[in-house]
Amino acid sequence: MTTSIHGSHRPQRPPRARLISLAAATALTAAGLVTLAAPAAQAAVGTPTAYVANSSGNSVSVIDTVTGSVTGTIAVGFQPQGAAASADGARVYTPNIGSNNVSVIDTATNTVTATVTVGSSPAAVAVSPDSARVYVADQGAAAVSVIDAASTSVVATIPVGALPDALAVTPDGSRLYVADNATGTVSVVDTATDTVTDTVSVGPAPASVAITPDGAHVYVLDYGDASVGVIDTATNTISSHVSGLYGTLYALALAPNGALAYAVNAAGNAVEVIDTATGTVTGAVPVGTNPLGAAVTLDSSQVYVTDIGSDDVSVIDAAGTSVVATIPVGADPTGVAFSLTPVPAPVVTSVSPGSGAPAGGNTVTVGGGHLSGATAVTFGSGHPASGVSCTATACTATVPPGATGTVDVQVTTAGGTSAVSAADHYTYTVPPTADIAVTLAATPVPALLGAHVDYTLTIADQGPGAVDSSTVTVTVPHSIKATTSDCTATAGKVTCTTGAVANAAKVTRHFTVPVGLLSINLPYSVTATRTASSPTDPNPANDHATRTCTVVTSLLISCS
Repeated sequence: MTTSIHGSHRPQRPPRARLISLAAATALTAAGLVTLAAPAAQAAVGTPTAYVANSSGNSVSVIDTVTGSVTGTIAVGFQPQGAAASADGARVYTPNIGSNNVSVIDTATNTVTATVTVGSSPAAVAVSPDSARVYVADQGAAAVSVIDAASTSVVATIPVGALPDALAVTPDGSRLYVADNATGTVSVVDTATDTVTDTVSVGPAPASVAITPDGAHVYVLDYGDASVGVIDTATNTISSHVSGLYGTLYALALAPNGALAYAVNAAGNAVEVIDTATGTVTGAVPVGTNPLGAAVTLDSSQVYVTDIGSDDVSVIDAAGTSVVATIPVGADPTGVAFSLTPVPAPVVTSVSPGSGAPAGGNTVTVGGGHLSGATAVTFGSGHPASGVSCTATACTATVPPGATGTVDVQVTTAGGTSAVSAADHYTYTVPPTADIAVTLAATPVPALLGAHVDYTLTIADQGPGAVDSSTVTVTVPHSIKATTSDCTATAGKVTCTTGAVANAAKVTRHFTVPVGLLSINLPYSVTATRTASSPTDPNPANDHATRTCTVVTSLLISCS
């Protein structure tokens, strides 16, 4: 929505240089509201930024709405009368009434990337919900210029009533409502044909229009009789009026949630708060000197009011209806619009490790950029990871189960979902296996003194993969401590380990058990069991071996 006031009605503040149609500037606040009312704008995400048109400064102040500080100043045309932001957050448009053109600001760089010549004395601007078209109220030409956003060129001119001061597009983009200040009417434009299809009689000098989020009503602020009328868009007739207004009203801003409207009372240095449900004024908030324009933040939590007499912006807490900040800007601020600097889309540049078992459950690190605040990490379509934790450059996540094959790992944030690329691949693969076969040989060594049994443990890799490591534990009866040179022996146990063993290769380990402590004529058993190995052993049936020996005397020992 945009609002404006004919130049003869504007407040004067000497010794400022003359301003052309400051009322028009007020309207430009509403330009921001057009995008606010559009569903596309409500869905946008990013860093909220306010753009304030400084009429005498021929500039736009850029305000970070989180910190409340001016972060930049952009030179535009002569006497900008406000601003309107595209719903996609990419551009801000300022109509320059003194140079008959519109400056196009790229919000990514905060620079003017194009200047579009329009009709005489452009006083207000509005952007279609799809960001494809820009509508400019040309006061001096009694017309609306239609700019194609892609080509930044005028593609149509629509005759309307005299001194168009403000305009707003319906949320569905099908109609444009134009406040014709000098004729006391609102022109209804069919945007498909760029023709006026209806004219609604309102007060003597309409200066601002705002459309409700559902598109059902248009609020029209009339400077001439300090009133606000409500147009029913189904019939294009005035269905009601707001009661309790007073003072010199210059601009009207409607909250994106539709609950409240704010009328700027320039002479009273205040903003009147309107409850749209009851159509009544609920209070007035004192602001700076000679307020001219207003706009409501995208979340409906604050109202920014441009104070032309004090060269600042008053920030109203919409819930508390009090000024919570005052921000100095350029000379003679007229209108303001809000834009969301888009959140960069996340980028995935690596996944480590890049493969794992179909069962999932392992942890991976996803590298990239713009990953903070991730709401999901997915492995292929419909397979979200769990345990997601992200910084700006990396996410850790627990891999979900998946089918054998390669999938794309994508990260979703407020900025969107990362594009697929070869760098984000993760492969579900059947892990390698290595079947270890354990055999045990027992050789009796009888003697009058020092009789013993020598054992040879064989650890064989039967494939299909190579063994990375393995452990075989041998139990020895009666807590006897064996002797060994290539294993570890403790009372009743021998532990033998290996490093890498190639497929079809084998290694042996040796230990000796003394027989002097064994019971005569009773059999005893020594059992060797694979207790650990890498990779997985697929066949536990051959993981253990047992040998049983009987000692008759130290000179007579038998093993089987």
